Amino acid sequence: MGHCIRAVIGSRESVRRLAEDWLKAKVVELPQDFGMIFMTDDLLEDVGELLEVSDELPFSELENFTEEVKELMERYSFRTKLTYVETDYFGGVGTQAGVLYENGRAAIGPRRGSGTINILLKELGVWCYPDKDEFDMLELGKYRHMPY
Repeated sequence: MGHCIRAVIGSRESVRRLAEDWLKAKVVELPQDFGMIFMTDDLLEDVGELLEVSDELPFSELENFTEEVKELMERYSFRTKLTYVETDYFGGVGTQAGVLYENGRAAIGPRRGSGTINILLKELGVWCYPDKDEFDMLELGKYRHMPY
């Protein structure tokens, strides 16, 4: 099975604030009072048109982290933490990457490689049982593909 997503994760309140400003941003409620918004093509197109940002990729470590996503992370991470994550796995082989924003700037990362998402989620405040990791505690395995 594959796993291919790009999303912003933060406290449910933080991602709701982002969704209130962007009609195409839909909040997925996660355990532990966290929320997630998939960075769909439709959402990014709206952001790009309204904010007039370039379509360049600001970080080489992240394949889908566009200027639109960077702008959202900078604007909505004031007084909170937000993390952007992306996965691309099929049959157990693939990549994961992400970056954590706090107070309008990249605080951790961007980084790529095994364990990246768990490191970023732990910094967000996700707690876990000894036999589970942060990814599993937020049940992110249920979201294998993004809505388009």
